[in-house]
Formats: sequence, structure tokens, C-alpha cells
Amino acid sequence: MNKTSEIKNRMIKRAASLWGVQPNEIETSFDPLVTLLIDACATEVAKISSEVNNSQSRITEQLVQLMTPETLYGVRPAHGIAHVMPVASDSDIKPENLFYYNKKIGGDEANLKNIFFSPVQEFKLVNAAITHMLCDHDMYQVEMKTLTSVSEEVSAESTPSPSTIYLGIQPGNDNVDLINTSLFFEIMDVQDRELFYHHLRQAEFFYQEERINISVGYKDNELEEMKDLEALFSATPDKTRNIESDVKKIYAKHFVTINSSVMLDKGAKVPDEVMSAGGAELEEVCWIKVVFPSVISNTVLKNVFCSFNAFPVINRNQQLVSYQLKDFIDIVPVSTLDMFLDVKSVTNTSGQQYYHKENTEGQEEKGTYELRRDNLGKLDSRKAREYLLHMVDLLKDESAAFSLYGNDFLQTIVKKLNQNIASLEKKLIDINEYVAETNYLTIKPYKPKDTLLVEYWVTNGEEANHIKTGSALQTYKGSELRQKGVFLTSTFQGKNALNTEERLQAYRRALLTRNRIVTKEDVKALCFELCGNKVEQVEIKKVFKNSVGNNKGLIPTMEISLTASQNEEVSDYEWDAIKSNLLNILEKQSLSVFPYFVTVLK
Repeated sequence: MNKTSEIKNRMIKRAASLWGVQPNEIETSFDPLVTLLIDACATEVAKISSEVNNSQSRITEQLVQLMTPETLYGVRPAHGIAHVMPVASDSDIKPENLFYYNKKIGGDEANLKNIFFSPVQEFKLVNAAITHMLCDHDMYQVEMKTLTSVSEEVSAESTPSPSTIYLGIQPGNDNVDLINTSLFFEIMDVQDRELFYHHLRQAEFFYQEERINISVGYKDNELEEMKDLEALFSATPDKTRNIESDVKKIYAKHFVTINSSVMLDKGAKVPDEVMSAGGAELEEVCWIKVVFPSVISNTVLKNVFCSFNAFPVINRNQQLVSYQLKDFIDIVPVSTLDMFLDVKSVTNTSGQQYYHKENTEGQEEKGTYELRRDNLGKLDSRKAREYLLHMVDLLKDESAAFSLYGNDFLQTIVKKLNQNIASLEKKLIDINEYVAETNYLTIKPYKPKDTLLVEYWVTNGEEANHIKTGSALQTYKGSELRQKGVFLTSTFQGKNALNTEERLQAYRRALLTRNRIVTKEDVKALCFELCGNKVEQVEIKKVFKNSVGNNKGLIPTMEISLTASQNEEVSDYEWDAIKSNLLNILEKQSLSVFPYFVTVLK
């Protein structure tokens, strides 16, 4: 029974009680006008009740949205490490370059979808590859992430120094300069990861017995940090930059950037240790020597993979829409088949830039825009299609009410109204409810009827997860790059927008903690928010732990033990990223004086 019928029944019972008659006599014995009036009144009361509920929903959502950043509940793109070779001797790759992976959706081979990826920042690529690695007595041939032993018998006198590896680089062109090029390191052994990445920053690199200046992290680290600092003090938050910053922090420990000029020469001298290990045949291979601290044994180094031309990518696709503003309507609808991520830029045909204005207080300035999600400021869950369905129901009610009068003129109008309703219903049936997601830009234009070019990012959310290591990656935008690349890691951490229950959890944590983590319960709430159903239990206790540094012994730490759920399959690499993300947030928001340490119990 719907709400209108319930209200009508209660009104009839109340009227019968006041008039001293039975409720069923009102509809049978009284004038039909009485029933019509009660029916009309019940309909209006039901409308008022619905509007009150909608108003409460909009007010609550508006208050929560003002207090909670969109990054807590919005869609998040998946990420991973990709490898692509340039066509020329060197080339710069930028976030505007796009790659795609053809993925089966729902396990159906006929349902294939292109999942797009883009670099998180600018990287320098070189036409060179690490093809060999020498460690201790063993010479390995490197093909992607597979190390194949090609060792010969090595005399004890020629054994390389402990804690040392030689990287054999095969240049594709003459005079390849490695300056500003990043090296990607990955330790295959899960047990030694923390130890290796901690001491990677202390490793020394040599080429032709000359030391190479290196820095831990990515190219132009200082410039990127300055941009992050400017964004921090900016009145307008940049969602894309925040996502890029989070992803870069996860993978920063894997990268070492060469800051000095290293000119690869195919006729360069081969080190004696390499010659003794059977490297005499590798005449065109250049060798870089990497010396680690003595705490890193050769056993650990034999599980190391290293590569040029690797870079973090996130699941996003750049799209462009052109739109001319109408008279008195400065609103640009942005419809997407995929999930909307963020606006990249808004310009007009004259080249004037529009700037995002988050704060709506004060006088609006020309050349600004605001992003409105869903229903242009209406924060309830109903979309335009649902509004149309609601309107059709109202029109049916009105047509039924008018038909009771029996006037020929009204009957003609009602007939036309019913025909229009039938046509509208047919149109609604043809509309696919899930065709597009629409967001809106409210513009304060430089001039009336301005023509705008809107660039924006879209993503696939959870659909981009679990693309396996070694999957082929196709170049979509980038003529300076080779057509095919490959994933060096699997992709993960992509998620769709939170549902109502998950939103409430995020709101509650943001409201109670105010982005400050003080108690153990705050830490637990953060763990459950980041891990979701991947963990069953979180335990926090104070313990003493051996430091991975050379100048410290036992140190007090706060150990966070995550009990993994048996219903979810999570790879070791994904757990490593989750722990890294958790520690980054704790470092920024926690007031604890003790360092945190995260363990996963399976």
C-alpha cells in the first residue's frame, strides 16, 4: 500500500469518527464529492511529506559535504607501474600521454573494454635496457622480471665485492645520456623488502669508475614538492594533484634518479669482475656498478629486479568537450560513459583560462567556474529520469481528476494529455538508466555566449583493478613512444564512489577525528576505512623492534596488526601498497611520538 492510500484511509476513519458513521459508509452513502475531496487532500499531504523528506535529505547532505572533502567519498583510480620504450634515443613522457589495456569485463570475451592509463608526472625515457646483472658468482640475463642464470665458473680471486651488483645496459643508439633518467628497483623477496628499500637510498652508483650523483625518488622532486606546497596553501583543492601525490608516495621508494651526465658508449671498458664472469662476449653492453651498505647481503641482491623506462600510471582518460553558452544559462553539462574524475582545464576559443572556484562566498569573478555533481545542486539520489517518472505519475493523477468533471472541452484536453503521457513513457523506456553520468560546470563567463573547451579526466574505478603483471599495454596517444608496453606490477586500489553506508563511515571518522589521529580507536577507524572488507580485525599495541638503520638498536614502536579476511584475495604487492598508504596518512595526521609499524596476519 502506498503512502497516499494510507493517508486517505486514516482521513476516512477520522471523518467517520467525527460524523458518527462507519468508515465504509462514507464512500458508498455520501456524496462522491466528499470522497474526491478526501482523495485530493491525501494526495497533497503525501506530496508535502515527500518534499519534507527530500528537504531533510538535501540539507543533511549539504552540511556533510561542506564538512567533508570529496576525496573521502569520490571515485578513486587504480594504479600500477608501466614500462614503455621510446622511438628515439630519448624522449619525455607526460601525463597527457595515454595507454590502454583491453580487458574482459565480467569474464565475457565478447564484452571487451579499453582501460586507459596515464603517467602521474613527466619522466625521461631512454632507448636503453638492462639486459644483464652480475651478483656474487652469478651472471643473469634479464628479460622483463625474469632473471635467467647464464653463469660460468668464476675464480675466487675475481669474485665481485660483497653487497655489490653490476647492471648491464644495452643502448639502442649511440650517445645515450642517462641524466635525469629514473631507475626502478623491486625486491622479489617479501621478507627483505623493508630492509632493502631503506638502504637503497644509501647505495653508491659508479660508471667507468666514476661516481654517479643520484637522488632517491623521481625526476624534479623539488619542483613537484613546491607544486604540492602551493596546492596546500591554495584556496582551491586540486583532486587530481592529491591523487597523483598519493600514488607517487607509494612508489617513491622504488625509484632512483641519475642527476649527472652518464654517456653510454658501446665501446666502453668492461669491468674486470664482469670479464671474469663470462662478460667478454658482451662487448656492446655498458656496466653500472651499484654498491650497497654491508647489511645488504648478496643473497638479498640476487632477488633484485631493475629497469629503465618504468613509471607509475593511474587509470584515467583525458576527454574534451566543446560547448557554447546559451542566453542567461551559464551551465555546461559534462556527460560521461565512465566515471567522472576531475576537470583538467577550461578555456575559451580566445585562449583565456577559466579557474576553479571552490568557495562560493563573496562576489563572483569573471573567468571562474564551479563543479556541480549529480543534479546541479540537488543532493538527493534521484536523477533526471526518476524526476520524469515522478512527473508522469503526477500527470496521470491530474488527468484522472479532470476526467471526473465530464466536460467535453476538458475531455479533449485530458485525451491529449494522456497521449503525451504515453509518448513520454515510451521515451523513458528507451532511455538506458546507466548510459551516462552527468556533472555540471556553472560558469562566470568573460563574455556572453562564450564558446568553451572543457578538458576533463574520467576513470573506471574497480574495473581497472587486477590487471596482472606482464599484461600488454598499447600506446593510444604518443607518437614518440613505441606501440607496445607492459605492466611491471598489477593494478589495484581502484574503487567506485562510496555507497551510503560507506559514506557514513567516512563522514563519521572525518567529523570525529578532524584529520587528527590521537587514540587507538582513531587508528582502527582509519584501518577499516582504507582496507574495507580486506581485514577482519585490527590490533594495536606498543612493542620494541629492531631498527633497520645502522646507528640504532631496539626502538619503541606502535605495531598495527591487520588480520586479513579469508574471503578476499589480496596480493603481497597490494598489501605493501596499503601499508605504505596507511603509514603516509599516519605520518601526516597522527600525534603519536612513536613510529608505526604495520604487519599483516594471514
